[in-house]
Amino acid sequence: MNTQDVYVVVNASPWNYLVPLYIFFKGLSVGALCISAVYTVFRSERFKTLAFPAAITSLLTFIPVPFLLLADLHQPLRFWHLLVNFNPTSVISWGTWLIILYPLCLLWYIARLGLSQGISIPILKGVQESASTSQGTFGLGLRGLSILTLSLALLADLYTAFLLGVVKGKVLWNSALLPGYFLTSAVVTGAALVLIVYLNKKPEEKTVRTLVRIIQGALALEIFFAISQWITLGATSLQGQKALELLWKDPVYLIGDIFLGILVPLVLLNKPSLNKKPVLMIGALLVILGGLLLRFSIVGVGIQAAGLWN
Repeated sequence: MNTQDVYVVVNASPWNYLVPLYIFFKGLSVGALCISAVYTVFRSERFKTLAFPAAITSLLTFIPVPFLLLADLHQPLRFWHLLVNFNPTSVISWGTWLIILYPLCLLWYIARLGLSQGISIPILKGVQESASTSQGTFGLGLRGLSILTLSLALLADLYTAFLLGVVKGKVLWNSALLPGYFLTSAVVTGAALVLIVYLNKKPEEKTVRTLVRIIQGALALEIFFAISQWITLGATSLQGQKALELLWKDPVYLIGDIFLGILVPLVLLNKPSLNKKPVLMIGALLVILGGLLLRFSIVGVGIQAAGLWN
């Protein structure tokens, strides 16, 4: 005898455009920081000139995140309630603290990185003055601070996928692949944005090529996650097959993300050279667009598949 789980959602809050935008900007920030960390954590000298611009890009792209979150909550005091009433068994409680701790560490990281490269940041003057003595006080050097900030960033990005994953009745979201899928997309979109920023400065050929290789590798990994998701959805249940059907019929996903956001950039970013700056810029912009459309599609189709599309 076959049994099916039926989930009834009462007074469900509508999921609108703010949610995918929130996920997108947070992913951009995390991805840009990952590029900065290639130098500060993994000590790749080739990325030394990229580290600071990437860190600033990470900070700037994070700015919309708390505003989008508060706007989506409708009641800003709910955020404060989650903050002061921490529940260690709640995914959203952990996420609330990550949203606070990550940008604070990011500011400290930028201040320390600026000091190490002789860059003065007027708006962070006080932070830089404190950071100049922090190594002796706390015993945490730039690399240690980089590892801490990167860890918080990765957890902040993964948290969203975990939060979606525990929502019952959403077969598209209830996948162990979603955290890796989102994180890969975050890295590739953040790296693409850093590439655009770097191309408008004084780029070095070897650094550009290495950065493009990272983007290409992440795009290939994104294809792996997409195909794996198709296979698992099609092989699970009728609900999964319906979700897969909706996903394939969604032009935002199939044309926007898969074709324009992955396949076309792979062609445009092939054999990168500073002589092809406009082509590299277009390829990077398409990668970012694809990352945005992916989030709209995953959130939208996930709700539509559960019959709760608003």
